[in-house]
Amino acid sequence: MLFFSQTKKQVRQCNALLKEAQFSLDEEDYQKAWMLYNQVLKLEPKEEKAGVNAALCAYSLNYMADSVLFLKDNLAKSSIPDASYYLAWISHHEKAFDKAISLLTAYQLVNPKQRIHTDEQIAYLSGMCINARTFYANPRRSVVKNMGPTINSIYPDYAPIIMPDESIMFFTSKREGSSENRKNGDNQYYEDIYFSNQVEGIWQQAKNAGEPLNSSTNDGCVAISHDGQRMLVYRTAADIVGGDLYETQMGLTNKWEPLKLLGQEINSSYVESSACFSSDTLEFYFSSDRPGGFGGKDLYRIKKLPTNKWSMPYNLGPTVNTKYDEDAPFLHPDGVTLYFSSKGHNSMGYYDVFSSILNKENNLFGTAENLGYPINDIHNDIFFVLSVDAQRAYYSSQKDESLGSTDIYKVETRFGENDLNVQIGHALIDQSPARVKISLRDDETDQVCGTFYSNSDTGKFILILNPLKSYTATLDGEGFETKIIKITSRAFINFEKDMIVHLSKESAQ
Repeated sequence: MLFFSQTKKQVRQCNALLKEAQFSLDEEDYQKAWMLYNQVLKLEPKEEKAGVNAALCAYSLNYMADSVLFLKDNLAKSSIPDASYYLAWISHHEKAFDKAISLLTAYQLVNPKQRIHTDEQIAYLSGMCINARTFYANPRRSVVKNMGPTINSIYPDYAPIIMPDESIMFFTSKREGSSENRKNGDNQYYEDIYFSNQVEGIWQQAKNAGEPLNSSTNDGCVAISHDGQRMLVYRTAADIVGGDLYETQMGLTNKWEPLKLLGQEINSSYVESSACFSSDTLEFYFSSDRPGGFGGKDLYRIKKLPTNKWSMPYNLGPTVNTKYDEDAPFLHPDGVTLYFSSKGHNSMGYYDVFSSILNKENNLFGTAENLGYPINDIHNDIFFVLSVDAQRAYYSSQKDESLGSTDIYKVETRFGENDLNVQIGHALIDQSPARVKISLRDDETDQVCGTFYSNSDTGKFILILNPLKSYTATLDGEGFETKIIKITSRAFINFEKDMIVHLSKESAQ
């Protein structure tokens, strides 16, 4: 509907833009249609069809609801039924959950032939509002803090991964300066991997990680092994259309080696962009939208077989996966607690962070539990990683205090009854650093509970121990004799003191 206050030139201009926008919308070119409807609304902010269709485009493009806040008055006065759905979307963003539920209840009464959104979509948004209302009314005792400008920027920053001793954080950013300032089709800078060192409890200014972690395409950090010696990276193809998971190891000069493509057990023609290791690196968890799952992205697990080959992927099942997306798995060093993000279950805002406990008797994961507010809120909360002692977490979210887009946040709380600690050590041979493989066996269960490697350049290794247990560690490597050491209960031992292991050269045959 155009208005008499417009000049004839404006009317012609609006009509031409509306026609072109409708054509783009019919072709499902939501990005172009979004831009065209915005031009119409600049000329005539009250144009009903432009208001509703602009909101439809933003919704279809998975934009955040704050992108359509300027449409609020337009939608409130609109006679088009679908305006109510988008007003509910905005109300959810504004934490007006009762208002959103009321709008959706009325919208569902509209004849389905006269509205765009299905009963399922209405139920999903209404469910998020109901969940959010419950979680906001019963907050968890947690402190969630933006990590500030040394880590975050005005651009998207996300997917933090931490060394087990929290000395270094790697993360992904689409900030200026990445990949020689090249931009994607959405006019955002390419992804690059950045890192920050923590010195005396203070995170230092983040720096670009450079090659080989970064390339001329999009590069994102995915996971780091629990000994800090292996990293997973997601890299897009040269055409920026597809992408795969790669692995790199810390080399002899304390630098990351060139990336190696992971095998077809994980990478496929579908999307596999997030993954994690188990403590012993004999299991691998990853997300994929391949056929045969419950819908959208699902979480899968593969295991290293006695033949040293990987098993076929195993879907984690309905206690973890839903018909919506599950992504960003992180298996804590305790070996049983899986953290991940899901748009299903009882999410209060698209991706929420959940946990699930592995039952080692039947090898199945238990019912997913939402971590609640304030860790989760109405925005996407994803890429959650947890410190060894389970008292600090890092993840990505977009909250009111974000610096401009998705930021990285730190959480201080207590997750479960975890009693693990980090033990730093150094492997030396004739006072020189040694590269060793450390197999850690739990004396109580007589099971290998972790495989760790020392750094070739420094000899430093990181073990993850329960202070109430005793272990047997077997150190193997080229050029020295196998050494077996007993690690007794460390309940009353200072973990801040480094363990020094002296090795003997291999005897001449």
